[in-house]
Amino acid sequence: MNVEQVSTLPENDDKKTENSYGKFKSAEDLLKAYNALESEFTKRSQKLKELENRHREVSIEEQAQELVKKYPIAETYAEEIAQEASSSTVQGNGRLKEALIEVLAKKVKTTQEMAQDKEVIDRVLSEEANRETIINGYLERIRNQKAPVTLPQGGAIPTVKTYKPSSVQEAGEIAKKILEQIRE
Repeated sequence: MNVEQVSTLPENDDKKTENSYGKFKSAEDLLKAYNALESEFTKRSQKLKELENRHREVSIEEQAQELVKKYPIAETYAEEIAQEASSSTVQGNGRLKEALIEVLAKKVKTTQEMAQDKEVIDRVLSEEANRETIINGYLERIRNQKAPVTLPQGGAIPTVKTYKPSSVQEAGEIAKKILEQIRE
């Protein structure tokens, strides 16, 4: 059996080997087709990259809308968030959220800092309810204070003849009596 199979195979020694280029006639035609194919592949890769970039931009816009929906204060600081996000090392979906946190961290003030900030003070005082609270508190403090006694017995002018002490000791006793009346 083996002998018959060997005898039916064509011998390669007699025939000249020909290169097969498939549907191309020559190697030059094959090279031209390859270069054209490579050029088309490069164009398609560039177009794909451009489409991916557009999708990424749309994706960032969608992320921004979602961020504003979830955290409305983000709209107030949109420009600063965009600046922070562009310089962020974080990539992907967390970039805008991290940028918001960074911007807000720079904006947050302690209550002590706000109490000394002229802009905050002006804003607080511009509200009618706040002014009323401040004024009422001030008036309450004044009402709770005892008025100083300036003249003895409620400020009545004495109608009796003034007494002039004849000695320093006598003057001291008169002064003591007057001070006791003031304290009461």
